[in-house]
Amino acid sequence: MRLLQFKNNLFTKITFMFLAAGIISSCSKDKDKFDDPRAGYPKTVTIDYNVTQTAGNVGLTDIRYTNETGAFTSLDNQSLPFSKKITKKVEFGESATISTYTAGPGTIKLEILVDGKVVETASPVSNTYINHNISYQFK
Repeated sequence: MRLLQFKNNLFTKITFMFLAAGIISSCSKDKDKFDDPRAGYPKTVTIDYNVTQTAGNVGLTDIRYTNETGAFTSLDNQSLPFSKKITKKVEFGESATISTYTAGPGTIKLEILVDGKVVETASPVSNTYINHNISYQFK
């Protein structure tokens, strides 16, 4: 008698476990349906870097930006406004960065445009000098 009870109890538990596993696995299929943020990468984009003086007398500016190879190009003593356009193949998670250093006080505006759209901007202000950078991550 006890053996029969044990078998029935065991059968009930096993049946319940398979039923629960079936329900859980049927719901988990929805988790597999998501937009992959890496889709469409690598891709070729046009990146514009712009630096303009909006107030004060910042003087000549040192500029550093991510170039076509992914390395940095450094330019010393640049007059403002500064503009540089590059075409580059980018990977998911890669960044485009521009950095500036001015010796004088004032306000400047930094912009990064990707395919003609502003994706990052900043307008740092200082009474002495400006040392600022902005970066955009492709995602």
